[in-house]
Formats: sequence, structure tokens, C-alpha cells
Amino acid sequence: MSATISLSYYPYIVLHNMGLIRILLAIAVLIGHIGAHTKIVGGDIAVEAFYIISGFYMSLILNEKYVGANNSYKLFITNRFLRIFPVYWIVLIMVVGYSLVSFLLQQPETPLHFYQQYAGQLGFVNTAFLLVTNLGIFFQDWLLFLGFNKTTGLLYFTTNFQAGNPQLYHFLFIPQAWTISLELMFYLLAPFILRRGIKVIAAILLISITIKVLLFNSGLNFDPWTYRFFPAELHLFLLGYISYWIYNNIRDKKINTIYLNGIFIMLCLFTLMYWVFPGELRQYVYITLVFTALPFVFLYTKRWNFDKYVGELSYPIYIAHNFIIAITKSLFPGSTYIIPIALISTIVFSILLNELVAKPIEKIRQKRLSKITAKA
Repeated sequence: MSATISLSYYPYIVLHNMGLIRILLAIAVLIGHIGAHTKIVGGDIAVEAFYIISGFYMSLILNEKYVGANNSYKLFITNRFLRIFPVYWIVLIMVVGYSLVSFLLQQPETPLHFYQQYAGQLGFVNTAFLLVTNLGIFFQDWLLFLGFNKTTGLLYFTTNFQAGNPQLYHFLFIPQAWTISLELMFYLLAPFILRRGIKVIAAILLISITIKVLLFNSGLNFDPWTYRFFPAELHLFLLGYISYWIYNNIRDKKINTIYLNGIFIMLCLFTLMYWVFPGELRQYVYITLVFTALPFVFLYTKRWNFDKYVGELSYPIYIAHNFIIAITKSLFPGSTYIIPIALISTIVFSILLNELVAKPIEKIRQKRLSKITAKA
């Protein structure tokens, strides 16, 4: 008899699945920020894959967890914020401390150096805006569509932030958190979108794709327009809903584990060997594979406790990796082993973050849900 898995056999309890895929994507971003040339999927494609996974999870919890007594917009948003901000703020405090030490030791290229260099030109309002977005994450992506006029002291819209001097992302202490800003905007919209059904989702998805195509055809086929403009990236989050819709239609079916194993291995291999595959269309093939494979990968990995734990590390790794890379490069300048040192150090640091910060916060989040359910 062929081995099969039926998702309906397992109660909906845990959301930290697909951990291996998520941590591979986080590692891809880390390697990209080190500047190494490898065969693993690039950081920009990894970010877009994360958007799809986020859309899948938000569709799942909004339609299955935040229902009945828990159907509260405030509860959903505050619980998402509890997931995001405590880990971010701990890392932010450490990064500011590290930047201060580097600043005092007159080591260049920390955000504090940029704040000092342009303090007289930024003015109070711009400085306050930069500090608030560092603290609150929101609007960090906006900095990638803005320039700074050193003569007038004003911020202005620009289609190419890389042409500016200074580039405003240098004022961010955790610059990769701009993606979390997009995530937060999606969270704010998700309860109003992801319960509307497949037809409404498909319509919004097509509008978002149309925006991206129009941008591309108008010559805006470069960073930041390729993967940082929220209206054009919204379709990726909604592809996650399509994945959830597929999952919802297969969850009660028995699926041969050979097929599930094959889909899982194929996605892992494509992620690890992305640059081996030729052609400019590979990124579209990869994104298609991600959103079509997610329902089956979720089903396949649901029982894996190790996969659950690995998945919990993906967010700490993503938030902390640039901080650890900076420390690693300062301690081992020019080392040929910078990638494994930074990778291992980031994983160890992320385990500590998860155990000391994320897990206690997770207990609070779950307790808030259980209290409301008990009152119903």
C-alpha cells in the first residue's frame, strides 16, 4: 500500500511549517548581503518568495484562526506586531550600540556617521522622520523612492534612489527591514482582502500584475521598482492566497508521500541551485514553483518538529544578519571563510533571540487568543 498523508487528520495547531524552505530563503538574503557569488537563489527573488509565504500564512490564520470569538482586527494586528517588533527592537538596540562604538572608534560606514555628516542639512523634521521610521519600521520602503537635496534640506521623489547622494537607506540601522514595512502594510489590509473569496482576490491580483507590467514597460524595470513598490508586489502576497486556496481544496485528500517528497525536494534543489538553471525566465519559473508547491510542502512538513523549529529562526536570521555580518567583517577582515563564519554566527545569535525573546512573546500571543476563546 502506498504511503499517503491526509491533512484533515491533523488539527490546525501550529503555523511554523515549511521551516527548511524559509531558512534557505533567509540564508540566501544573508549570502547576497555578504556580496558572495553563489548558486543559491538571489536575495531579491528570496524576498519575493517570502511575500508569497506570508500571503499563504495570513490567508490560513485569518480564515482558520482569527474566526469566531477571535475575529478581531485589533487582536490580529496587535498579535502580528508582537511577532515582529520585540525581536526587531532588541536587534535595533544592539545595532545602535555597535554603531556608537564604531563611531567613537572612528570606524566609517555606520548610520551614525551619516547622521553626523548631514546633521546640519537634514534639519529637525527629516531627522525625526528617519528616527521614527527606524523605530517603527513603517515607511522604510519609502526611503527607496526618495532623495535628499543637500542644498534645500528637502526630501524629494526620485525614480532612482541609487543616483542620490546621500542615499537615504544609509540612515537605516537595520536596512533590510524595508521588506517588513511592506509586510506590515499587507497585515493592515489582509483582514479586508483575504476573506473575500477567490474571485475578488484574483481581480486584485490582476490589477497588481498590471501595475507591475506597466511600470516595466515604461522603463522602470530596475531597483526599487522591480521588487520594492508595494502596489506592484501585492500580487505576490495574493499568490500566497491562491496557494492557500489550493491547499484548502486538497487538505482532505490522500496524497501519495512520494509526490509530496518529490515536490519538496524539487523546491529545495531549485532554491539551492537557482543560478545553475539558464535563461532570464528562471525567476518567473521559480516564483511559479513556490506558490504552486506551498500547499503540498505545508502538508508534507506539518508533522516535522525540527522543521517547525528551523522555521522559527527565519525571522531572527533575516533581521539580525547584517548586524552579525558587520561584526564578522570587523573581526575577520579579508577572511576567505567570511561566509561560514557569518552564517554560523547568525544562526547561533538567532537561536538565542528565538529562545530569549521570540518564544516568551509567542506564549503571550497564544494566551491572548485563548483568553478570548474562553470568554466566548
